[in-house]
Amino acid sequence: LPVLCFSQTTKEKPKTEDEFNIKKYKGEPGDRLIIEINRTAWLGAPADIKTHWRSLGLNFAFMFDKPIGRSSFSFGYGIGIFSHNFHSNAEFIYKLDSTNNKSVTTILQPKTTEYKTNSYNEKILEIPLEIRFRSKTDRKFKMEFGVKGGYVINDFRKMVDADGKLRVYNTKNINHIRYGVNFRIGFEQICLTACYYVSEVFQKDRGVNGINMYSFGIAIIPY
Repeated sequence: LPVLCFSQTTKEKPKTEDEFNIKKYKGEPGDRLIIEINRTAWLGAPADIKTHWRSLGLNFAFMFDKPIGRSSFSFGYGIGIFSHNFHSNAEFIYKLDSTNNKSVTTILQPKTTEYKTNSYNEKILEIPLEIRFRSKTDRKFKMEFGVKGGYVINDFRKMVDADGKLRVYNTKNINHIRYGVNFRIGFEQICLTACYYVSEVFQKDRGVNGINMYSFGIAIIPY
């Protein structure tokens, strides 16, 4: 007797376009090492205090990055060290209060002697907190807005003139608490960056009031 054989074939279900859509997946952590080369300056300094072009700073930040769900946003936090260098013609002068011999204020005046280098330098240990956006495209567009707070762990003034080199540490009446806002925007490993410190350089009414630090430059993000 003839035997009839029946075979059943199943067609493979075609994969939908959503299965290949990278936007449907949780983003990978990134931007964990940030290196910034900045132009550093003061805002609100006396009009006769002139900033020199050599005012450059470096910022290193080691970050953790936590993607927010399947969105293009993430939350960044970590620790950093910012070296802020202010080259200018400013002479730091201590003024003794005639009514209180224990009260000293710090004022700024233009230097009247010739010099090769005259700078004020701070190293700030910081904790940055950031909200980040990274596009889910082959060439990633990045934008970040954040805040950071820190403490001045080292400060000194450096003078070089005809008499030689001199460093003076622990400038009086400096405000050691630092906090401000920062911003980055760019593509892949290169971004433009800017930072403004809301906290003032000097303690209130014990130095020159109304001076704030700011910086802008280029951020390099290896990974």
